[in-house]
Amino acid sequence: MTAAADQVDALLAMPLFADVDEDLIDGLRVEAQITDGTFEWEPGAAPREGLLQFLELRDEADIVTQGTLTTQFVMILHGRIKAVQARVGREPYHHKTYGPGDWFGEITTVSHSPALATYRTDGESLVAVIEARMFHRLYAEDDTFKERIDEGYRDNLPLHLRLSALCKDLDDQALAALEQQAELVSFEDGEVIIKAGDEADSAYIVRAGGLCSFVESNGGERTLGFYKCNASFGEHSLLSEAATWAANYRTLMQTSLIKLPKKAMAQLSDDSSMGLVRAANRLIGSDDASNAQQGDANDVGSRTVLDELFVMVERESVKGGRALVIDRQKCVRCNMCIESCEAVHDDGIARLSKVGTPIATDEMLITACYHCETPQCMLSCEYGAIRRDPQGRVRFEYDNCVGCAGCIEGCPYGVIRLIESKPPPKAQPSFFQTLPLIGKLFGEPEQPPAAVVATDENGEPVKPRSVGAGGKVSPVNGKTIKCDLCAGLPFEACVYNCPTTAILRKEPQDLFERRSGL
Repeated sequence: MTAAADQVDALLAMPLFADVDEDLIDGLRVEAQITDGTFEWEPGAAPREGLLQFLELRDEADIVTQGTLTTQFVMILHGRIKAVQARVGREPYHHKTYGPGDWFGEITTVSHSPALATYRTDGESLVAVIEARMFHRLYAEDDTFKERIDEGYRDNLPLHLRLSALCKDLDDQALAALEQQAELVSFEDGEVIIKAGDEADSAYIVRAGGLCSFVESNGGERTLGFYKCNASFGEHSLLSEAATWAANYRTLMQTSLIKLPKKAMAQLSDDSSMGLVRAANRLIGSDDASNAQQGDANDVGSRTVLDELFVMVERESVKGGRALVIDRQKCVRCNMCIESCEAVHDDGIARLSKVGTPIATDEMLITACYHCETPQCMLSCEYGAIRRDPQGRVRFEYDNCVGCAGCIEGCPYGVIRLIESKPPPKAQPSFFQTLPLIGKLFGEPEQPPAAVVATDENGEPVKPRSVGAGGKVSPVNGKTIKCDLCAGLPFEACVYNCPTTAILRKEPQDLFERRSGL
């Protein structure tokens, strides 16, 4: 596609770009020239693709498909675009029809979330597509542009709420009520926006940016968790009449939040209120900071043994929580730890490996999640898919996980792995159907039986969500897994089923207690 000068002029004449900084406007013109090949590069410069292009689309063409990862901000110059959001067990939600001068895609471009709806042309259309790098520059450097985008976001708030882990089970009437009373609030980098002990009168969804929760500990700060785009926090306010914040919350960058007042939720019907309570319990059960006053597992004494320095510093185990340890003197290689882990997870995939870090004692740190005090995987997740529960477990919220593997890169211990997407099983022919020449007379191979879909009390399909061995089947196909401490069970299966008590949980520094006198 070529970007004609009149198309660029038509785009920049839209109200969204009125009074925007001239340098940024010139930048858009340059990107259009790069796209159509008319830009003259400096000698030695490496050409790249342009960040602005124009697309002529036929009728019924999908620009963006719901659930896909996209980095495109789209403006309509001509024609109409319909936005339709599919929902499990419900009729599709027809959000709106966009016309010339309208835009979409700012939610996913700002928050890194998968597309919240499918956008399909209604007749032949012409659209301008601005890639995320250019959009972020406009959004960050021009306050006028940012204000207009933020004002338009409220119109798209229904899409965001309908797919949020907290609100996705609500009916349309309840969602409409929340949309009316939701507030959009923004904060600068480094602001403490909530203090421990304050009344918890709202729940929040992170629209853009990120923040951390922390408590005062031993004269310093102890980080409890990180909340980035699409994560929610404050759900505990829905579970108590007089809830308070048990931790402080501070922004890590410029951050925008969706504030859902508790009083608005209290006005919902009994069924909708119960739906919110179920979602809150599923997400956290109680406040993330409920374990805040426990002892600090990272308060390590001064030791000098070489193997301890390697494990605790070089391998960064000092940052971890309780580690899964095998005593090699007791281990009889029966493999019961692996088999029991497979048995208690309905998907049959083990969450641990016996490969680990040998140390100078008879014990070995094995490859299983430490459920760290400061989870780097949580900080690395751009989709709000990693949480800490009241028991201190760091776990996945698979509703938000997109299988990007960012947490794998962020984990310093290499205990997270990606389960590759598996194609559906193929039809298997019978013996007679495999016979040459006459095999076709016996019909076509039968298709494998469809997976059994769980349903609720009303017969509606229920999408499996996180969380662990005691819950629903974990939808890990194409997503990441790690040890979940057998969440939902009263024991850890690997520890409980070891016939020689060779495997157990320990604080990493306790591995060296017997060496402390050396």
